[in-house]
Amino acid sequence: MDKEIRWDDYKIALAVAESQSLSRAGKRLGINHSTVLRSVGRLEKALNVSLFIRHQRGYQLTDAGQMMLKRMRSIAGDMQRLTNTLATLDATPSGTLRISTVTDFSPFFAPLLHRFRVACPDVRVQILATDELVSLAHDDVHVAIRIGEQPQEPDLIARPLMAVSLECYASIEYVKQYGVLESVSDVNRHQWILPTGHKTQIPAIKNIIEQIDDANVVFQSNSFNDIESAIRAGMGIGPLSRMVSQQSNVQLVDVFSLNLNYEQLQRVSLPIASPVSQVWFVYHKDLKKSSRVHALLNFLMSQIDGSSPSVNNIE
Repeated sequence: MDKEIRWDDYKIALAVAESQSLSRAGKRLGINHSTVLRSVGRLEKALNVSLFIRHQRGYQLTDAGQMMLKRMRSIAGDMQRLTNTLATLDATPSGTLRISTVTDFSPFFAPLLHRFRVACPDVRVQILATDELVSLAHDDVHVAIRIGEQPQEPDLIARPLMAVSLECYASIEYVKQYGVLESVSDVNRHQWILPTGHKTQIPAIKNIIEQIDDANVVFQSNSFNDIESAIRAGMGIGPLSRMVSQQSNVQLVDVFSLNLNYEQLQRVSLPIASPVSQVWFVYHKDLKKSSRVHALLNFLMSQIDGSSPSVNNIE
């Protein structure tokens, strides 16, 4: 067996095994298709064993490939945790900070990140906007911004970032045509615009969905921007999300929208409980001493509660 086996070849083979595709593995790793193919071939030649069976449907694992996948996942996790630990020894915030956020959060989040970069110019920010729960165990991202119930995974640290309330609105033209909503029994006389996917698990959204017949839901999207557009177009009643300020002198801020003009909208008072949802700043316990992670956490907290930023306060 060739002793010159490269660690990168194992990493690339692991990506192919998990995605079952050369192109998807290349996209995930930021390399091209031919580089992935050469790396897999080089590793198989060095090991003198086939790891994959090539099908039109993709790359299927041989028995050796299955063993490689099982062992490499734990090894890759250990290596990444070692990398994270070594990277946090320097107390100066620097390097790449990968953050997953709820989709549609960018209009609120991007201006904050710009100010964070002014305070910490050596930190580079990468955003993954998704409603899916992204793993923090394998360093896919360093920080996750999540909304809903507090994460309970034992290896995760979750800090409350801010509270978000959902208020329902309709266009003035819709109200002229269909009237106002007056009672729970009245909800199915109206047309509704609602989120899909993980946003349906937001407590206030769940409470609304439980009261509405499917036939009365006329428009759905996983994007609050789409929902706002449909509300403004007069399609029905739908929720818009706003940050709940803890300070009486701070005006409410739209979290999922850059359009602050409510002139053509009318708030709909729902006879349905609308609990406030919490936004969480979540990171893995292995990064509890990370200067980048805590710089971002402290900065966001200072911006949201109005205090002076302290980007180097490591908890």
